[in-house]
Amino acid sequence: MKLKTLVILLLLALLSSCMPTNIIDDILMVEAEGFDYIGHNQILGTATMPNYVQSGNPGGQGGGLPSTASMMRYVSGITYDGKSLVDKFQPEGQRPLKIGKVRVMLFDKKLAKHGMRDQIDFRNRDPDTPRDLTIAIVEGSTNKLLTAQDYQTQIPISRYVQDMIQQNNEQNYPTSNLSQFIYSYYGNYMDPFMPLIKKIGNHLEMTGIAIFKKDKYVMKVPNKDTFIFKMLFEKFNQGVYDFEFAPKKHIAIRNVHTTINYKVKDGNSSAPDIYAYVKINGQVRQAYVGSISKSRAYRVEKPLEKQMEQKASKLVRTFQKKGTDPLRLGDTVRSFTYNFDGKSWPERYQNAHFHCQVTVNISQTGISQ
Repeated sequence: MKLKTLVILLLLALLSSCMPTNIIDDILMVEAEGFDYIGHNQILGTATMPNYVQSGNPGGQGGGLPSTASMMRYVSGITYDGKSLVDKFQPEGQRPLKIGKVRVMLFDKKLAKHGMRDQIDFRNRDPDTPRDLTIAIVEGSTNKLLTAQDYQTQIPISRYVQDMIQQNNEQNYPTSNLSQFIYSYYGNYMDPFMPLIKKIGNHLEMTGIAIFKKDKYVMKVPNKDTFIFKMLFEKFNQGVYDFEFAPKKHIAIRNVHTTINYKVKDGNSSAPDIYAYVKINGQVRQAYVGSISKSRAYRVEKPLEKQMEQKASKLVRTFQKKGTDPLRLGDTVRSFTYNFDGKSWPERYQNAHFHCQVTVNISQTGISQ
């Protein structure tokens, strides 16, 4: 028994000695990658890595941390669709590059319009790429966004982008990451989407949702319609909807809980009927003086329901005209339809009748100001 135990311990020691080890001071951990299409299937790739230092400026903000620019180093160069930036830039690095901690992957709009098939296929097959990776389309240059030195923040650009997108995913933007994108890209009767971001001055902003048809960008859902998109896509508990009930008179409705349920009739017909039932429990966050009270909440609920229904129907009609299905309505019809005719669905999708019924319950009217 003792001999057996000794043999096992020796084997474990030998196996562990064969495993490669990485010391944080001896490697560069890639945290963000950017891809800008420059034509002829060529891409300007940019990779950023944290540049850890022992101490920052004692008089600066953030507990002595250096600025974002001084905390980061980056490499850039021309590569081809699907080429790993780590493999591309490894010969240029003074220390080994590793992708294990990558937080963010950004693509410019030119690349999205050109088509991202090679990029998607490569990331899907790459075991080093985390599935919860934050991804986004950039309006402008990903290189300039990742290497800018004028951000008013003390955190690395990779965390800045990731925190902003994740925070908005908890509000008016639908859940998005690499796993969600790949699921919709490879799935039947659905299309993927990503958030759109832009560098404006010395900060970043979310500017909408980039809608794809397969691997190509086809349209943008602007900021003002992201709440509508999200309520048709998933249930959620946060977010704020701005309701203009009269010219220049607004009421901000804070979402407490929103649910979405679908029903389908005649799923195999030439023009299926798709019914979306949305229920919203909300509170008034801000309101025009004298516009609402607890006894008059119904006066806001009904016109608000009508506006949301109209916006939802208009949004879906736009998707139908573009031939894209980011709300996965085709998969919903399939789940309701026995012997679903998937082959003819692309043609039937554009003729489908979408019906939306929104029920709003304002539980608290808050304070008018």
